[in-house]
Amino acid sequence: MIIATMGRMVLTWLTAAILTFPQWSHAVTILSGPTVSPATRAPLAGLLTLTTDVNSRISVLVDDGTDIWEKDFYDYTTNHSVPLLGFKPNQTNQILITVYDKDRNASTAPQLLTFITAPLPMDFPVYTVLTNEPDMMEPGYMLFMMANRGGDRTNYIAAMDNSGNVVWYMPISTIDSEARQLDDGNLFIEQQAPSNNFVEINMLGETVRTLHPPAQYPVVNTHEGLVTDHGTILYLSDVSRGVTNFPTSDTNSNPALETTNIDDNPIVEISYTNGAFLNAWSPLKVIDPTRVTYLTYGTASGSPVGVDSEHANAIIDDTNDNSIIVSLRNQNAVYKFSRSTGQLRWVLGPPELWGTNWQPYLLTPVGEPFDWNYGQHAPELTPEGTLLLYNDNNYAASPFDVSVQDPTNHSCAVEYAINETTMTVSEVWNSCWQSNQARLFTPYVGRVQWLPQTRNVLVDYGAVTYVNGSAPNPRQASASMVRFMEYTHDPVPQVVFDVSFFQYTNTPVNYTGYICYRAYQIPDLYVHPAQPVADLTVSNQGLIPILEFSADPARNYLIEASTDLLNWTTVGTPVQEGGTGDYDFEDLNANQFSTRFYRVVTR
Repeated sequence: MIIATMGRMVLTWLTAAILTFPQWSHAVTILSGPTVSPATRAPLAGLLTLTTDVNSRISVLVDDGTDIWEKDFYDYTTNHSVPLLGFKPNQTNQILITVYDKDRNASTAPQLLTFITAPLPMDFPVYTVLTNEPDMMEPGYMLFMMANRGGDRTNYIAAMDNSGNVVWYMPISTIDSEARQLDDGNLFIEQQAPSNNFVEINMLGETVRTLHPPAQYPVVNTHEGLVTDHGTILYLSDVSRGVTNFPTSDTNSNPALETTNIDDNPIVEISYTNGAFLNAWSPLKVIDPTRVTYLTYGTASGSPVGVDSEHANAIIDDTNDNSIIVSLRNQNAVYKFSRSTGQLRWVLGPPELWGTNWQPYLLTPVGEPFDWNYGQHAPELTPEGTLLLYNDNNYAASPFDVSVQDPTNHSCAVEYAINETTMTVSEVWNSCWQSNQARLFTPYVGRVQWLPQTRNVLVDYGAVTYVNGSAPNPRQASASMVRFMEYTHDPVPQVVFDVSFFQYTNTPVNYTGYICYRAYQIPDLYVHPAQPVADLTVSNQGLIPILEFSADPARNYLIEASTDLLNWTTVGTPVQEGGTGDYDFEDLNANQFSTRFYRVVTR
């Protein structure tokens, strides 16, 4: 006797109901639809709806006049309502819909659907693709939030493919910091004033969830809002705290000292389920509270609640050892502390002006070349155990050394290897090791991202105010451009993608360009959750069991067999046969057993 079961593996085993051999069934029939309607808030997205007489899955084939692409959905139901994503602007798209039942019977809609997309809005950020090597790039899309600086112009969340085509966008009225893709495909946004909430929107632009922060820790500092693996949100807040003996100058080596209010940036943790307060950690309880840098009293460093001596701008939830890593821009420091005890582990940054109590925690540089981080943003841990960060490089010096002025300065991505046993740090890689790159400087914002398939590095130069020492708009000193660049992770990095957001020609005196706090490379506009196989069948062919099922090819699958439903053994890997996502497997060793159960493991 040969019986099939179906299952999946995410973190634990799940086994679904037993299936028997497939029986004859009539072909699936489309009862209503299909129709596709444009999303109101995301003009390049559409909602596809249709119904069938039996449980079925959908296959979508799109011809936009230039490219043909396909999207398959693997959830079986009779009432289908799915978003269609990836359309380019100013295209007439012809869409062919096919449905499949669990026995792979197919039915194709008798008429093509037409979905027309409008051109990008007139005030959409102007961009130019400068370098494009798709074969060397990380597969996927770039997700970003672009702010139109100046006036009442619209800001946008958008996604761009590897050829530089915008394939999704949504206008927003406020200048929020970033949009992150969650595991379920929705976007997570920490909203600026006046909302000051956490919101989750779907790819149709609809708000599906809103969370309010606790009153004692408001969302005022919108530099970081991170959904963790603990089912929580980590974010930064602003609390005024008094500090004694604080220096009144960052340029005078013997300044007057005073008691003053400091803008402390506690790292706050709340429940992602209901927003309940869980914990908070104050940087002032860990770092030197009276240390100053050239950023302490620098331009735009003020805060309504006190001296901006910290300016926390990033959090890493390090699940490797239950710790948290925080970036303090105005301290030129990244520090790590224990989640459970709050104990400081190490500090990465230039060693000047740290008090005696902090000397044991300062990382010592080893090897050449070595570059310290100044005014840094967006540190992240890589799969190789290193730490990447965006080095704005403000002043490139500590008080009271000679600082580097903005026109002669440069910003870059830096990768460090940290040895916590020896308390040393070495520089592994630097985007500025590229031999012929233009010298770009950003006095604020920026992000880096490790790209896992290629080992490339994406760098968001989020507010470039100088290119090779010249302002982007010579008629407006405050203008900034945005550059997204993807580098190979080679000793001499190669740029494989470079896109510039800036209006190069006819720049009026009041044109201030754009700013992008963070950009993210995402694998797909859609997510690919591990889910149970719904149509696993077994048939005999000359006493050889043939397993057939449909599943998302973005995942990997194993076939396991058992004689008692308790002990399972991997017997092979299925192969795709016929259509995309149609898997077959022949069990050539089944004749050794009188009873044989099967299940599919999804990875």
